[in-house]
This record gives sequence, C-alpha cells and structure tokens, in this order.
Amino acid sequence: SDAQVANIPMVAQGQIVDEAPDTGFYQAPTLLRDVPVMHRLAQEEVFGPVLCAMSFRDEDHAIELANATRFGLVAGVWTRDGARQFRMARRVKSGQVFINNYGAGGGVELPFGGVKSSGYGREKGFEALYGFTALKTVAVRHG
Repeated sequence: SDAQVANIPMVAQGQIVDEAPDTGFYQAPTLLRDVPVMHRLAQEEVFGPVLCAMSFRDEDHAIELANATRFGLVAGVWTRDGARQFRMARRVKSGQVFINNYGAGGGVELPFGGVKSSGYGREKGFEALYGFTALKTVAVRHG
C-alpha cells in the first residue's frame, strides 16, 4: 500500500464485522499519522474509512496544512476555544466546516457542497434552488 511505501505509521486499524455480506467490498477503518503534506493520502479525497493525522505547530501551520490541497469538500475544527473555532472555520477553504463534530450535517435545510476541485454550487437548502432558477430583470418606464 502507499502507506507502507512511504513508511507512514499506522496508529490503529479497526475490523470488518463478521456479519458483513460476502458480496461486498470492505476496508477496515485505518488511522495513519505523520502523513507528509504532499503525499497522495493528504492530497486526494479518500472516500473511505481512513484518517490521516498530521501534527502542526500553531494555527497558521494548521491552516497551511488544511488548505494545501486542491480539494475542499468538508473540514473539521476541534477546539474548546470559542474564538478559535470561528477563526479557524473562517480561514479553512472548505464548503462545509464542522466544529467539534463531524459528519453529514443537518437535513435538507443546510446547504452542502465543496470548493476548489471538490465541486461548484450547493445541494440542499435555499442555495440549491438558485441552480434551478434564472434571474431576469424587467425595467418598465411608465408614463
């Protein structure tokens, strides 16, 4: 695997449940650490149960790492500091930011979508309706 080639330490790996159907394709949840910022695991959207942990020195370095990819679908900020929560959420280039939680957020009322190479526009919510409408201006002179 790429992790072994790059000597990326595997911190933990889960298991695939015994009840999983034989006809499926499954990947055990995996936690990796010290992933180099330019490694493909840090640069590509991994749609699977893989978490790449990267240490950072300070807020600026964390933002540099988070924004050092051409993707920007979803991000997570974990901190007890209320001011830091919103400061970091504002700076990270992502279509959706979770603070102290992570996952498919909300119902149909919350817009969802990415930025950069992760997409354009929004699904769900009023923002999604704009993609199905066309604005027209009609100017009438009376008199």
